[in-house]
Amino acid sequence: MSDSFAKRLFTVLLSVFGFAVAALLLWMGRVIFLLLFAAMIGAILLFAVSRALSERLRLHRGLALLLFLALLLGSVTLFFRVEGPSILSQFAQLQNDLPFAFHRILGEVHETAWGRWLLTQSPDPDQIANGARFALTRIGGIVLTSATVVAGLAITLLLSLYLAAEPLIYYRGLRRLVPQLFRPVLDECVSRVRKALLWWILAKLLSMTFVGLLVGLGLWLVGVPLPGLLALIAALLTFIPNVGPLIALVPAFLLGLANSPMTGLLTLAVFAVVFVLEGYFVTPLLERNLVRLPPALTLLLQLLLAAVAGPIGVALAAPIAAAGIAICDTLLRD
Repeated sequence: MSDSFAKRLFTVLLSVFGFAVAALLLWMGRVIFLLLFAAMIGAILLFAVSRALSERLRLHRGLALLLFLALLLGSVTLFFRVEGPSILSQFAQLQNDLPFAFHRILGEVHETAWGRWLLTQSPDPDQIANGARFALTRIGGIVLTSATVVAGLAITLLLSLYLAAEPLIYYRGLRRLVPQLFRPVLDECVSRVRKALLWWILAKLLSMTFVGLLVGLGLWLVGVPLPGLLALIAALLTFIPNVGPLIALVPAFLLGLANSPMTGLLTLAVFAVVFVLEGYFVTPLLERNLVRLPPALTLLLQLLLAAVAGPIGVALAAPIAAAGIAICDTLLRD
């Protein structure tokens, strides 16, 4: 065996081993990398806001960032001091009202012949209702008390602050890992990704606000209980394309249908009108400066990341798709 062949073989084996180790580390730390990506989105938003404040108020960008964080923290603290007890009590009421509404709907369905036949093909109603109560309780526990979620949010917020405070330090370190020949391409890719993610998060925040206000108003007009809490749930779940609106519809529809069949139909109409307006008018208007995300691609990526990383993968599938499209558009352009 010649020395040149042995060196080539050693290089190939070393490359394969390095790729395997990198893939293993990527798989083992997949949730950490997703949290890092979420932190990058937060840092991009914080950097853009602090830079705008710095230019408007003629402050140092660090001071502008501290001012914005102080205002944000004060607003959030004030909101939870004023509305926090009401939200918690409404959520507790929702936990009790949903199983009751489900039992009432099952009772009305049982009065019809087709309903009795359908129920004989389904699991025990008490088991379904208890499962719904357990699922909702678990959801509430995850949102409010899970140490894992709290730790993940804390890590994401801290990373966002660090990245937003001194972004050039981290980017220069990344840039040194790339051969000098490819650094201009890296700069352009990063610039395109930053712009795409900034417009995506701004458009999503405005869409969430639009959905929350209209859903709350619509549910209040048709007489659905707890319209404020249901509107908050719908607004938060609008962050997740495709899946979020369907999840938000379920509790509102059950409560409306338990009130009366007409209220249930009106609840469906409210969600249909709001999300048609959001999907076909508001979002395209807000995302005119953003790479359009094909719905099928977003859904496919959601399914893939759901299997890989669970709920956090579903939530971050859309911005990952936006970043991927921006990179591909930069690398594959003519």
